[in-house]
Amino acid sequence: MTGFGKFLVATIISFFLMVGALGSKHPTMLILLAILVWVIFAWASSSSSRKNRDREEQIRLLNSFLKSNGKF
Repeated sequence: MTGFGKFLVATIISFFLMVGALGSKHPTMLILLAILVWVIFAWASSSSSRKNRDREEQIRLLNSFLKSNGKF
């Protein structure tokens, strides 16, 4: 799923949780769940960007190795 897709899902879920909290007698749990959705979104976004960064670094190292050996 793309970053925009994750953002859209987090927005929709947290919106419905907050609307549910408006009509609830004790909204604390629903508000905490909405905050948890955004924490999970931030965690998922940062882990995917870290994986991309690590992969780009590995490709750069491989390219420099191949260039130094004259194979590229």
